[in-house]
Amino acid sequence: MRLPDEFSFSCPLKINCGNRALAHLPLELAAVNAHAPLILANRDQVGKKGLKSVIDAFKTSGLTLGVYDRLPVRPPSDLVPVLARMYHDGGCDSVIAVGSGPVVDAAKLLNLTVSSGDHGQLDDPGRNISDPGSLRPLMLVATSGGNGDEVTGYASDGVRRLCSPRLVPAAAFIDPAIMTDRDDRDVVDGALIGLVHAVEAFLDDSIGPMCRAYAHTAINLIVQFLPMALRRTDRKKSLCAVVNGQVAAGCAFFASSPRICHALATQLKESTDLPLGFIMALLLPHLVDEAGAVQPERVGELLYPMVGEDLFAMTAADLKTPRTIALFWEFFDAINAELDLKIPSTLGEAGLTDEQIERARAQVGSSPVDDHVRRIIDGARQGAALLAG
Repeated sequence: MRLPDEFSFSCPLKINCGNRALAHLPLELAAVNAHAPLILANRDQVGKKGLKSVIDAFKTSGLTLGVYDRLPVRPPSDLVPVLARMYHDGGCDSVIAVGSGPVVDAAKLLNLTVSSGDHGQLDDPGRNISDPGSLRPLMLVATSGGNGDEVTGYASDGVRRLCSPRLVPAAAFIDPAIMTDRDDRDVVDGALIGLVHAVEAFLDDSIGPMCRAYAHTAINLIVQFLPMALRRTDRKKSLCAVVNGQVAAGCAFFASSPRICHALATQLKESTDLPLGFIMALLLPHLVDEAGAVQPERVGELLYPMVGEDLFAMTAADLKTPRTIALFWEFFDAINAELDLKIPSTLGEAGLTDEQIERARAQVGSSPVDDHVRRIIDGARQGAALLAG
C-alpha cells in the first residue's frame, strides 16, 4: 500500500450494529444530553412492526418521545417548517431519522432549521451552509433501500444539494429487527450506488488507509451479501450486511469526493428512467478498466475484498485487474438473474441516444479528465465485449 504524503480522514459517525442495536438508542442520546427526541419516519417504508421496534427501545428509558410517522416518500420543502413547529411545541431536543433517502434528508434539514433558534431559516442568505454552527443531536436508524448518503454530510432539499460535515448523524443503528422486506429494485439500486462510491473512494490516490479500509469493507459486504439477500437466503441478516456495507461506503464517499462514475451517471440519469445505481453499475467495469491502465497495482488490490486473501495471493499480478472486471460482470449477472429490471450491459440497452450521451459527457468532461470520460463512455457503448477483447 502506498501512503500519500498528506491525507486527512474524519468520521464522526458512531455505528451500533447487530441484534438489539436499537436498545442503545437511549444511551447514545443520554451521552449527548438529549432527553426528548422527535422520531421521523415513513410508516409504509419501515412498517408498523419496524417502527414499534424503535419505540419499544425507549420503554424503560423515561425519555419523552415525539413521533411523526407520516413523512411522504418525497417530503415537500414546505413540510420542514411544519415539522419545526412540531419539534418546538413538543419540547424536543434531538431528532431520530428512521429510514433512508429523502426521509433522512428531511430529518437533516429539520435539524439544520431547529438548531438555528426559534426563528431559524434554512434559506437565510447570510448563512454559511458549509459551517452552520453546532447542530442538535441527530440519530439514524438505518433501513434497507438506502445508498449510504444517509450517513454523509449531504442533504437535498429538492432544489439544492447541501453539504456540511455537521449534517453527519451522531450515530447510526443497524438492527435486523428494522430490516423490512423492501422492493428488490430499491435494495439493488441503493446497494449499487454504495458499491460504486466505495470503488471510486478506494481508487482515490489522495485518501489515506483509514478511508480505504471503509471502502474495502463496503465492497466486500455488498458483493458477498446482496445476491444472498435477493435469493432470500437468511433475508434479514443478508440485508443487514448490505446496509452495513452502504454505511461504510457512505463514510468513505464523504471522506473522498464525488468522482467520474458518480458525476457521469448523475448526468445520464437526466435522460432515462433507469435507476441511478443501475447506470453507475453499467459504467463501473469500464472505470476499473480505465483506471487499471493508469494505476494497475491499485486496481489489482480491488480483487482482495471481492475474493479474499487466499485467491488474491494466488492470482498473478497481471491478471488481478482483468479478474476484478470479470467478477463485476459476474456479480451483475447474479443480480440480473433475480430481477425483472436488468442492469444494462451497454448505454444503448439503457435507452440512451448518442446526443444524450454526448450532452452528459460535455457536462462532466474537463481538460484533466475529459479523455478518461470519453474512454469510459466508449467502453460503455460497446459493453462487456470490448473488455473481453
